[in-house]
Amino acid sequence: MIFNRQIFILIPLLSLPFSRAEELPPISDADRKEYEEVRLIWTKRAAEAVENPSKENLLVLSRGIRSVWHPARHPSKEEKALRDELSQAMISIPGSVNFFEDRLQKARQDWASQSMELHDYKIATGETIGTLCGLPSPDSVRVLGGLLDDIDRIGRGDEEVLPNGMFALRGLMDLIDDGPAYSDTLEEQIRDRKSWMLWFEQVKAGTRTFRFKGDPQPYTLAGPTEKELRPGNQETESVEARRRKTTGLENSGISKKDGVEDRRKIPWLPLGLATLLAGGGGVYWWRQSRKAAP
Repeated sequence: MIFNRQIFILIPLLSLPFSRAEELPPISDADRKEYEEVRLIWTKRAAEAVENPSKENLLVLSRGIRSVWHPARHPSKEEKALRDELSQAMISIPGSVNFFEDRLQKARQDWASQSMELHDYKIATGETIGTLCGLPSPDSVRVLGGLLDDIDRIGRGDEEVLPNGMFALRGLMDLIDDGPAYSDTLEEQIRDRKSWMLWFEQVKAGTRTFRFKGDPQPYTLAGPTEKELRPGNQETESVEARRRKTTGLENSGISKKDGVEDRRKIPWLPLGLATLLAGGGGVYWWRQSRKAAP
C-alpha cells in the first residue's frame, strides 16, 4: 500500500531522529530546579500507581512515561532516567500491559462500529501505543508486534492519522537492540515494516529471541531465557549465562548487576532505553506536567 504523505504531517514527532548510544548531556542549571519539581511530582504519582493500580492511576503514570523525556524535546540524562524509572514502575504493576492492550482493542472495536468519534479514537490509540513503546517488556513486544499489519487509514484530509502499524514499528525500533535494520526516514520505514513483520513472526514461533536496548539479557515472549535463538542457527548461550559459568553463579539466581535478583522486576531502575512519544495528539512539555500536578 502506498501511504499518503498527509498521514505523516500530523505526527511530526515521528520524523525526529532516534536516540543513539552516545552519552546524554546533563540537565542545564537553568532547568534543574524545574526538573526537580517535576521529578518529585512524577515519582509520587508512580508510587501511587504501584500501590493502587486503578484505571485513573495507570493513565496518569502513562502520561508521565510519554512526557518526561524525549531525545529532541528533553535531551538530558536526568530526564531520561526519570522516564525509565516511571517505565519500570509501570512494568512492575501486574496486568498493566493487559490494561492498555484491552483499552486499545476496545477503541478499535468502537471505531469499527462507528460508536467512537475520531478525536476519542486518536487519544485512546495514541496514548496506549505511546505508552507500550516506552515499556521494555515482552508483553509490550507481543502487542506492538501484533499491530504491525494494522495499516488501516483513519480519517481524511487534515484529519488523516498515522496507521497503528507505523506507530508500533517506531516503538519496536526504539525498544529492540537486535532487530532488523531500520531507516531514519518515514518513507523507507514503510519498507522496513515488512522485515520487522518477519522478525516478529520468528519471535512468535519461538525461533528467535530479542534483547532490549541497554540490556544483554535475551527474551522470548514468555520472558527471560538462557539461550539466544536465531532462525537456522544453533542455540547460543546468552551473555548472562556465560557470565554465571565464569563466576560460579550458574544456579544462584543472582544477576550480574550489583548482586540483586532480576532487576526487571524492580520498579525504580533505569535501563537506558529510547522511546516513542505519542498520545492525545502530541508531546507534553514540562510546564504542562507542572500544571497537571495535584
